[in-house]
Amino acid sequence: MARYCFYIDGFNVYYALQERPQYRKYKWLNYRKLAETVIRAHDTIAGIFYFTALVKWKPESVKRHEQYIKALRSAGVEIVRGRFMRKKIRCHVCNEYFVTHEEKQSDVNIALKVLGDAVDDVYDRALIISADSDLLPVIKSVQKHAPDKEIGVMFPITLTSFELRQNVAFRFKMQEKLLSACQFPDEVKIGSSSVTRPESWR
Repeated sequence: MARYCFYIDGFNVYYALQERPQYRKYKWLNYRKLAETVIRAHDTIAGIFYFTALVKWKPESVKRHEQYIKALRSAGVEIVRGRFMRKKIRCHVCNEYFVTHEEKQSDVNIALKVLGDAVDDVYDRALIISADSDLLPVIKSVQKHAPDKEIGVMFPITLTSFELRQNVAFRFKMQEKLLSACQFPDEVKIGSSSVTRPESWR
């Protein structure tokens, strides 16, 4: 029997689904159900952690995101929030400056949580759901400081990483069949209220 923890890079998965129109309907993804599908019958789930940040300059996007966060919490998924920072970038074509936003903290938050939980003996096997090669150092750190722990990755449906593939104990690919089977119902009951799948996610 193995204790599993799941660490989800929310934006990495979101952008993978957003990349192709046929996958956008799978954004209403129930990570509790996904976790239960991935583990073996005698394994247990020690924690599911969803790392994300709100795009506060886009009110409609924030509304959809908050609805989804409520659905995830109802399934026992812990939310770990990062933030976006405004950043000035110079256009190499017109030489003008413009403002963009850069996500901060999520990679660091994932790394700290994965390593901390390994040292604290929270899990036997950790599954990182991301294709971000910036997470390679924490994988190697766990292998060094907690060699009895196994780290794996699940690559979002349109993404992969050679570096991560070569340095993990096990790996999965997020197949469309799995995405389809692990959706929340269109309406998720939460106590006396409910949240519904956004129209643009159908």
